[in-house]
Amino acid sequence: MSIGIRALRSAGAATIALATVCTLTLATAGSASAGTGASADVAADLPLPPGATSSYAAAINDNGVIVGYTDGPNNRMSPVRWNADLTPATLPPLLPGDPTGYVEAVSDDGTAAGYSGGHPARWAPDGTVTQLQPLPGDTSTVFRAMSRTGIAVGESELGGTYHAVKWRPDGQAVQLAPLKGDTAALALSVNSSGTVAGVSYSVDTVYHPVKWNPDGTPVPLDPASAYSTAWVVQINDAGTVLARGAVPTGGTIDQSRSVTWGANGTVTDLGPHSGANAINASGTVVGRQLGADNIDYTAMSWSPDGTATAIGSAYEYTTAVAVNDTGVAIGHTGAKNSMDTLHRFALRYEADGSLTELNVTPDGSNSYATSINNSGVAVGVRITVPTPGSSTRTAVIWRP
Repeated sequence: MSIGIRALRSAGAATIALATVCTLTLATAGSASAGTGASADVAADLPLPPGATSSYAAAINDNGVIVGYTDGPNNRMSPVRWNADLTPATLPPLLPGDPTGYVEAVSDDGTAAGYSGGHPARWAPDGTVTQLQPLPGDTSTVFRAMSRTGIAVGESELGGTYHAVKWRPDGQAVQLAPLKGDTAALALSVNSSGTVAGVSYSVDTVYHPVKWNPDGTPVPLDPASAYSTAWVVQINDAGTVLARGAVPTGGTIDQSRSVTWGANGTVTDLGPHSGANAINASGTVVGRQLGADNIDYTAMSWSPDGTATAIGSAYEYTTAVAVNDTGVAIGHTGAKNSMDTLHRFALRYEADGSLTELNVTPDGSNSYATSINNSGVAVGVRITVPTPGSSTRTAVIWRP
């Protein structure tokens, strides 16, 4: 399973200088929603490195290492890693003077991946930073995801043509060929064994889902062309691929749905208006179900056989964004207006169907959960509005 959720915007070695541990101010998260029976989690702000003014937590691994970014003077964005004891470490830039940087994913050994300046980069556990290099002859790269074992995937680009690429832990870039008849490909997710999933295409709006075996052989996921296009979201360690935006061949975009392709070839259609965001090791999928009006939505869980269960119906609008291998998911409430980002709060969806509010701000709103590990520890961000028209983000950890 790829570790990390895309940040909301998705030369040379150096050693991390660990910042002094800041004292954590613990606060009890907001009360559980009425009738759920769930207990509140304990929330803590993640300490800031010296000079930082705000922060964002993007991902957490099973060892408790957290990655994301901080903002400082002049809105300079810097990549950061919080160690398992929550000490923050600002990661070095790839090139001296890189204006911004952020981390999106972390492997089990603490390797981080993201961007420094405009260049995809990977930081070793000791802080050494290296660039995710383009393929020979190409000029730029895009980072998409990293496995628990430190394999990164994305694209290498030349003149607007994208070549799917896998970067091995040793940094070697391996090209992944598009399907026969296509001219370009995007690598979007990778599992622990190095099996990659993505899309192959020739026309920008028609994406053919594809899986690349560890040796790089491309395998079409939809050989019968049941869907005219689909966007791959994730591949789990069992080799099941999750996609959304799948439009039945001959259908229209308002008939799009989410689909899984099992390693044995089994296809599971999650139904019209299903918007899947994540899949765990056993094949449980979470996301949201749109109403027939394409406006109302509710957080949803789908079992491996496609059975749907509403898990966020205690609120008018809810979404699940990630799920761990025990079936615990995290997400947030929402609003009918997608631009209304300052009136939402984080939620935990328990495997038994109960629901917990992860409120951390005085008014009980303005928080997002972004990632959860297999111990049930979640991370995200809380947003405060000190004055009208301004806001401050603070990285948060929630412990069950």
